[in-house]
Amino acid sequence: MWKDDNDDIEKLWHRFIIKSDRYPCICPVCGNISAHIYLHRYKESKGSVWMWCSKCKNCSHGTMIIPNWWNDDNFIDLDKTASHPDYLENKKILIDNYVNKILDN
Repeated sequence: MWKDDNDDIEKLWHRFIIKSDRYPCICPVCGNISAHIYLHRYKESKGSVWMWCSKCKNCSHGTMIIPNWWNDDNFIDLDKTASHPDYLENKKILIDNYVNKILDN
């Protein structure tokens, strides 16, 4: 079961913005290399962000200002997403590879 009551998981956002990690990365809650992030832009600057740890099951989902350098993918079906990252967890390797590719550019 996912836990969304630990704000420490949101430290992933700051680390993502400064491009300090490659994914999966160290979870700020449990310390395992099992944390992920996924973004999708809905409007010019706003979008949804999911942050989660596959190991300790802490997660967070919300609306954020998406960085200009972010490009949406074409492999995630947004109709299958929800606040908890069940669907995204099943796609984590694909997501991590995509996020790392964008961060490397």
